[in-house]
Formats: sequence, C-alpha cells, structure tokens
Amino acid sequence: MKMDSSILCRAVLVLLALPSMQCAESEPQSAVFLPEYALSPQGSFMEDATEDQFLTYRYDDQASRMTRSDEDRDTGWDAWGPWSDCSRTCGGGASYSLRRCLNGGSCDDKNIRYRTCSNTDCPLESGDFRAQQCSAHNDIKYQGATYDWVPAPYDPSAPCILQCQAKGRSLTVELAPKVLDGTRCRADALDMCINGVCQEVGCDRQLASGAREDNCGVCGGEGSTCRLVRGQTLPHLTPEQSLKTVLEVPLGSRFLRLSAKGPDVLAIEAVPLQGRKEETSLVTAGSYVIGNTSLDFQRGTDRQTLRTHGPLNADFIIKMKYGGPKDTVVQFLFYQPIRYQWRESDFFPCSVTCGGGYQLNSAECTDIRSNQTLPEHHCNSYPENTKPMPKLKECNMDPCKEGDGFKEVMPYDHFQPLPRWEQGPWTQCSVSCGGGWQDRSVMCVEEDSHGQFSEVEKWKCTHSPGPVTRQICNTFSCPQWVAMEWSQCTVTCGRGLRYRVVLCIDHRGQHIGGCEASLKPHVKEDCLVPIACHKPRETTGLRWIITTDTTREHQDHQLTSKSVPVEAKVPWLKQAHELEKHHTATEDPTFVPGPWAPCSTTCGLGKQTREVKCNVMLSFTKTEVDLPEDECGKERPQLERRCNQGPCTQVPGISSGLQDHGAPYTQMEELYSWDYRSFTACSATCAAGKQTAAVRCLNRKQGDEVEDSLCNSSSRPPVMTRICNPEPCPARWEVTSWTSCSVSCGVGIQTRSVFCMRLLSIDQQDILSVSEEDCRELKSAILQPCNQVDCPPVWEAEPWQLCSQSCGGGVQLRKVYCKQLLSTGAYRRLADKACWGPKPATNRTCSNTDCLPYLAGGEWGKCSVSCGLGIQHREQLCHQLMGMGHQVTLDRVQCSGLSSPPLLRTCRMMACPKHNKDLRPNDNQKFLVKSQVGRPRKARGYKDGVKRCPVLIGKHHIYIQTHKEKRLYLTVGGHAYLFPNTSLVIKCPVRRFPKAYIRWLKDGRPIPSSKHLDINKSGSLKIHFVTAADIGVYKCVAGPASDIFTLQLIGLDSRSNGRVSTTSPGPNREEMLPSCHSHYSNPNPFWPAVSVSLVPPGAQDVMLQPRIKDRLINITLQADRREIQQEQASKLISSLLTHMSAAQLWTRIPEEGVQTKGT
Repeated sequence: MKMDSSILCRAVLVLLALPSMQCAESEPQSAVFLPEYALSPQGSFMEDATEDQFLTYRYDDQASRMTRSDEDRDTGWDAWGPWSDCSRTCGGGASYSLRRCLNGGSCDDKNIRYRTCSNTDCPLESGDFRAQQCSAHNDIKYQGATYDWVPAPYDPSAPCILQCQAKGRSLTVELAPKVLDGTRCRADALDMCINGVCQEVGCDRQLASGAREDNCGVCGGEGSTCRLVRGQTLPHLTPEQSLKTVLEVPLGSRFLRLSAKGPDVLAIEAVPLQGRKEETSLVTAGSYVIGNTSLDFQRGTDRQTLRTHGPLNADFIIKMKYGGPKDTVVQFLFYQPIRYQWRESDFFPCSVTCGGGYQLNSAECTDIRSNQTLPEHHCNSYPENTKPMPKLKECNMDPCKEGDGFKEVMPYDHFQPLPRWEQGPWTQCSVSCGGGWQDRSVMCVEEDSHGQFSEVEKWKCTHSPGPVTRQICNTFSCPQWVAMEWSQCTVTCGRGLRYRVVLCIDHRGQHIGGCEASLKPHVKEDCLVPIACHKPRETTGLRWIITTDTTREHQDHQLTSKSVPVEAKVPWLKQAHELEKHHTATEDPTFVPGPWAPCSTTCGLGKQTREVKCNVMLSFTKTEVDLPEDECGKERPQLERRCNQGPCTQVPGISSGLQDHGAPYTQMEELYSWDYRSFTACSATCAAGKQTAAVRCLNRKQGDEVEDSLCNSSSRPPVMTRICNPEPCPARWEVTSWTSCSVSCGVGIQTRSVFCMRLLSIDQQDILSVSEEDCRELKSAILQPCNQVDCPPVWEAEPWQLCSQSCGGGVQLRKVYCKQLLSTGAYRRLADKACWGPKPATNRTCSNTDCLPYLAGGEWGKCSVSCGLGIQHREQLCHQLMGMGHQVTLDRVQCSGLSSPPLLRTCRMMACPKHNKDLRPNDNQKFLVKSQVGRPRKARGYKDGVKRCPVLIGKHHIYIQTHKEKRLYLTVGGHAYLFPNTSLVIKCPVRRFPKAYIRWLKDGRPIPSSKHLDINKSGSLKIHFVTAADIGVYKCVAGPASDIFTLQLIGLDSRSNGRVSTTSPGPNREEMLPSCHSHYSNPNPFWPAVSVSLVPPGAQDVMLQPRIKDRLINITLQADRREIQQEQASKLISSLLTHMSAAQLWTRIPEEGVQTKGT
C-alpha cells in the first residue's frame, strides 16, 4: 500500500464506520488498526514515529526551540511537544509527547515519552477493552468464515498481542501484532500495553512509579489503617450444641486465611450493609462468591483452608457445624480495617483575594462504614491513627489590579482576633486497654493588642463550638493468650510428653506481658504413641552425664543395634569420626562448626576456612538459639586449615622462557587450537536459563581434547551462551528473612513476609507477584518464637504514689520488686538478693513548697472543775508549714480572716461525791445560783388563777440510722444522722395548744406545703425521701413554745447543695430558766440529759463504743450551749460516723441484750 491510502484505510477501520467499506488499494479483507497515536498536526513527518526512529520536520519550528531547557540544548534535543489526546476516555489510557533531534539524528535517548491518563473507572456496561478489540473483527471473514471473537487466555510470553479465540471453538488467532495503547496486560493487574510493550503501572496508576498497596489496600500506605488479627479457637461442638460462631470478620477486611483441622464443617453467614444476608455451608472444594466476595476453599482429609484476597464486601460471621466427636482447631489471620480513620478535608478559603496568599486544609475523623464525620476522639482511640498534618498551598497569585500595590487582606484580618478556646493536654487514660476515659481542661482566652493572652468568661467563646473535655481512649482489646501448635511427642513409643509455646499477644500482634496468669493455657500435656516399646537386645557402653547445681547424677544410656553386631560397627564409626566429626547443638551450650569452604587455590598449597557458632538446643521447641562464645566455655574448634590441591602442571618439553623461543611456540600453536564443543545442560528448568558452549583445546591432527595449557590463552574464544527454557516458573511461595528477635530473652517473636510469586527471568531477577490463590502449596509460617531462655532477674518499680502532702514537704512511696521473666512468658518474683545492682529508691521527697498560713489551737488548759463536767480553753496560734517540713509561728495578723479552730471544749472529771448532788454554789454552778437570787421558785409567766403556757414534750436524743428503712418516726428536740432517700416524720408533741396551729420553720424560714414537705393534722412534719437539700435545723413553733430538730445525712457535707446552713438557735442561758418559751420547764438548772438511739427500731445486734457515745454526747452539749456552732457539731458527728472503721464505731452486744424496741 501507499503511505497515504493505508493511513486513510486504517482510520476508517478504527472508527468502525461501515465495516464493509473497501480501501482504494485493498487486498483480501483483514482488520487493520492505526498506530496508537495520530501524528501531530504542527508539522508533517517523513516517516512514522516510533521509539527507535527519529522524526524530521519539513519546516523549522522556531517556537519550540525557544522553550528548550539547558539540558536539552546540551544533548541536541528540541523541547518536548504538547501531550497528545488520551488513547482512552476511561479505564486508564496513554498519552504521548514528541521531540525532535536537531543534530541530524545523532541524539542519544528517545524522541517519545508516555504518561497515563483517563484513570477513572469505566461504567460496568462498557465491557472489557481487549474484548472490544476482538469483537471489532466479528464482521471480517477469516479463512472464508466469520466468528464471534473473544480474548484468548492470558499468555505471559506475549501479553500485548491481540490474540482472540473463536467463541465456542478452540480456534485461537493473532488478529493484530499489538493491542491498542491502554489495554491491560492481564485482567488482575494495572500494567498496560504501550506500543506493544507491557509497561509497569503502580497502584497510583502512574507509569513505573513502583507504588504498591499495603496490607490495608492503601496505595503507598504504611499499614496504619488496619491491624493484623490472628488467633486460634476450639469450638467444642457436641450433637446437642451442633452450631457455634467462631469468628466475626468485619466488612473491608483483607487477606483472610482460615485453617480448620478436624471433622467439623465450615459455614459462612454474609451480612451486607444493605440487602439480605446469606448463609453458605462449605462442603466441597472450589471457588465461591459469598456476599459479593470471591473465596477459595480447599478441603483435605483432615484440614480445611479458606482464603480470600479481599476486601470483604460484607460482614462475615464464620460458624462451625458439628461433624464428629473429635475437636476441630481453628486458626485464622486477617487484616481488619480501623473503622474510624482520618480523611483530609477540602482547602479553606484563601487568606487574600489577590497578590499571592495561602490556604490550609484539615482532617476529619470519618466512620468508613457509614461515611459520616464524627468527633475526633473516635480516631484518637486508635494508637495506629496519626492525624495528617495540615497542608499549605499558594493561592490567588494574580497581582492586584488596583491600589497602592499592597495585598488586599480578607476582612477578618482588620480586626482584633476573637476570643477562642484553648485546651490543655489530655490526662492519662484511666485504663491501659479495653476502653477508658481521659479528660482535659478547656478555657476561653482572649488576645490583647500586645499579643498577651488572658482567660475570659466562657460565654465570649460561644461563637464557636467548644472542644470536648472527655474522650474515650485505649479502646483496643487487652492482650490475650495465644497458643501455638503442639510439638511431637517426646517418645516414639508408649507414654511421653508434648509441649507448645503460649504467648501473650496484644492487639498489634506483638508479644508482650500483661495477660492474666490464671487464664494461661497449659504448655505441657501427656501424649501416647500407640506403639509397643521393646527391650533392646544388645547395647554399647556410651555414657552421658547430667550435672545439677547441688548433685551429680550419672546414668548409663545404652545404644541399641539390631542389624549389625557391635564388633562390626566400631571400625566404621572410628573411620567416620576420623574423616569428619559432625557436631549438632545440644541442651548444653556447644560449639557447632559449619562446613569447610573450598580451598583457596586450584593447585599447590592453600587454606580452607569455616564458621563456628556457639549454639544451644531448646528441648521442647526443637529450635537452636545463638549464644555468646563465652557461654560454650570449652576450646573452640579451629577456624582454618591447610589444604593441598596437588602439584601445578606444566607442558612437557616447554620451559618457562617460552617467549624467548618464537619458533617452537608457533609450531605448538599451529598444532593445538581452541574449538567449541557441545552445550552444557540448561541452568534452570524455567524462567530463561542459560546454556554455555564448552571451549576445549584440541589436537588438530588427531582431533582429541588435550590440556588447556597447550593452547594459547590469549586466543581463547569468548564464552558462548544461549537462553533455554524461557517460560516463567510456576507460582511458588517466597519468604523473606526472619526479622531479629523482638526480645533477647523470655519468649520473643520473629516474623517474616510470605508472598506468592512467579519467576520470569533468573538473569534479571524479574519476579512477578501473583495472587495467593495461584500458590497451591501450604503457605509458610509468618511467625515463630525465639530466644526462649529465662531472663536475668531485674528490678521492676511501680509508679510513684501521690504525694502525702500538697505543700510543706511530703513523701512519695512506690513498690520495687525483683522479678524474672521466664521462658514460658510468666514472671517469677524473687528475693531482693537475686537482683544485681543497687535497689531503686522506694521513697522520695515531694511538694517542697511553703504552705499558706493557718490558724491552730495551742495546748488545752486545765478543766474548769475538779469533778463532774467542765470546760477547757486554749489559745489561738498562727502557724505556717515550711517547704523543708518544719513549722514556724507567725504573727496573728498573718492569719486574719481565716477560720478558727474550736477554742472551747467540754471536759469530764471524776464523779462528784453524792452529798454534792444538792444544789450548791460550786465552781460550775455559781453563775446559775447567782442568776436565781431574788427570783421565785415558779417559772416566769406563772400566775395563780391564770391559764398555764403550752408545753412541748421533746426528746433530747441523738438518732443514728444503721439500716435502710423506708420511713422513720422521730421526735422534735434531737439530732438525726440518716441515710439519703429515707422518708422522715418529725413529731411535735405539745400540751395545752391546738395542734392545727403548729408551725414549722427551716433555718429560720417558714416551710411551704408541697409534695416533698408536708405538715399533717397532728402537727407532725413529713419529709419524703430525704436529700442533701433537706439538711438543716427545723423548728416546731406552738405559740410561745418552740423546740428544734437538726437533720444531717451520713457521708454528705451540709454545703453540698450549694448553700450554707444557718446555725441552730440552741438554748442559751436565759432559756435554761423556766419560761413559756422553753420546753425545759424543770426548775433544775442542769442541762437536759442526752441519749443516743439507733434507728430504725427493731433488732439491733450492735451498739456504739462507750467512748464514741460519750464523744457524740459532748459535741451535742457543746452545740446546745453555743460553745460551737450547730453546723460544726453536725460535721464533727457526721465525720465520726463516716470516716471511722466499723470496729472503731461498733461493738457486738450479747444475744440476750439485743434491743427489741427503738426509742
């Protein structure tokens, strides 16, 4: 074809205009596709543009030369041209850019470059791009017939050839030498064909970027958006309980692998976010699609394996169905997505409108299941989550059109910044795992014109939402015990033991401590090998010795030999040991030498070297551990030895001075010459091995091979190699090296990566990662224990306790133990002498700051009486506790305004003599007698023939509640200390006064009637379900007579309800005299007796300690005499009842003395 007509024909065919159209110079009908890119219209070219041919323009493009870089000028290249249109509109295509060589075609490198484009996914109805190209040939006859063409199976040797297969037939034909650019090399990868070559495409859809998805499915990620979940479970199914859920795998999880060893049957219930759930039992091996997710299920005689690359499109609930009496062990591993993840937000508005500004973005905490934005504490609960740093970019870079050249700043920059929230750091989480709380302080601050910040009222910050002050933390699961598989039985017949490794694994899959020791699975159990043990027939005298720290025990161990007599074996054993001793690791530290390296020379004397390690064998795990050479102790085997490869050969009859005798040498050269012989065997069975042609020195006359030294080495021909077995190797598991052990002792963990790969080329080490489904063999282990040896004892200190004082020099304490981590993962506590080094301090000083001054009382003075009940006084002192712990006395002025401690208290001396019972002006009664001088015996207000005043009959009791009771009935005139939520009725018995006119006051104020507080017809006050708001002093008023009742709740501060209780109007000295206004009508001037009653009435098996009872009575009397405030007395009694232990408060009374009736 001519150039122009062929291009026109191709264009018509690609556009799929009339399929039957014939070209001007058409040959037999066939499908023809254009080269991937139409030539640029900026200039016409002399020939087609390819990667290896350079373009020549028919005219000189001066504009393109002006845009060349310095590097282009140095290499002779013109500037790159514009990018072409994309080869596809979706699904990932390719675009190209051209440049021309200005040095007459002598430029290095290529004249074309590529990039990907249109990387958005195509609609599902558009179909496969390769299938579209095959179907374009459906109307074109092939060998006289038309077919419906579909893509042929993937051929790794020719991924970019358009090979199609006739639908429903075995006919496969190459319909085009290369597919259109942007066609995927294979269906399960992003690699694309460009100009007939398969180009690598990263997960970021960029050419040769090398970007790969991490285990979480994030392109170029670091695995921080998911966490590895692995473990083992034992369902213990029975015919009665034939179905049990063993594992729940959430939506979005990847790389699920589950192995079940036992007779039970696997079943999967898929629960999508929307739609109906489905359940499938896995009975036969094969591929399944469950919950819109493809799974591979393999079933053997005693093992089932379930694998999927993921991600799961539904929540999977994996169950086991009963299949037999034997237990099934289920092991699983998958990567679970972290539900709450950070996602970057859009950029905020630009800081300026012109002249160049900046704009920032932020990150939002998102629930990936519901795609909703949540508070930040959800994302902060995961240690793996790291909030992205805000990104900064320039914006509005155009110069401002008008003005004096300054930037136009956004309006909010003209004003003083608004008050804003400022938050403190988060406190430590309340728990280390399993979900706890942490708090922080939040305040509203304002910046003044000088840039200084100060705290202001919180309402000033209400223009913006306040930060949260509490958040959930450490929601990850606590460490759990994970048991490995059991080892082989320690015997080959009869009863023995088997062992396994049990590790404490945290939520990251790392081995740490912290698991509950009582829940640890056992690491050793009995095992039985069903083979009878037989007594050996003959033995040899090999002896081994076990040595302990305290005793030495010698035991003979006999080696059995049945097939050959002992006499026949000894010489052979001796000869074998003389040749080479084979050393292996034992349970004692032993030097284990490696194999000898080849001799350092090919002839004559040389030397050989080898590596020697100090190893020890861990018996129950059957693993070897490297130790320092000092542990082996004994003499180390030699590292070098001499070797002799025999004498170096020389050509007979030729002396060392050959170069001095040209003629003999020339004759020998003519007689012997180099020649190629047959090829060696292929170096590999797949992946492009090599064969080398053997070069031999031949005798020209006889044609026989002779020594290489007879031929001239300078004329030796080069090595001839050829490629053999070019097909890729079958998929196999590839493992990386084990990581270093996580710990040096105890029980460590080593991990490695295991992936499925195909080797494409041995020489170039071209490895292709494929799906794990392609590897049919059992996947290698990715985890193993290491360094299972006991750690040396070390000191372990607990955190410091709180300081004993907030100022004035306190002490902090902590506990320090000597602990040892054992090879089983458990800790053993030892005596302090077992740890090396000094023991860490268990106490230290703290709060070394001066305290504020405070008022204290001095020493109590002498009691005012020599017998009976009196009072004591003391002075008021101003003290200050200094930072070093000593106390100083200051001037009282320094303590002005501070609350004073009690300066007066009652004192009880020995009982006064009985003859002193009559009233006499003793020391403690002088003021009473003095006040009665000249007064009649009758109470004031009494007159003959006049009606007497009302009388209140109160009870001066202290009521203490010891058991919960719905309702209590008490009498006015006492003090009650009750439990919260107890209903109370306070009776006010009165004589010579109508009960309907009784009034009640609380803290000096009338009590309004309500559902909570009510006065009944008999004048009693009802309080329904006492709360802290009911604490106070109640007063019953019956005309001129009145009495009080003090109510306190045990364990509550009287000011806890936000108010200060008023002091009780306790009786003063004037009220001690007979009066209508006092219920103490007895002319005896003594204070009324006080008793203590335990409520509720009923069986009481305890009573107050006598000294506690006296203390309560004294405090009550002090309050009645107004020596202390009523509120202070209530606090003292409440503190005694709530802060003292039960043994200090109560004493059990004999059974016959139990109270049966309350007061």
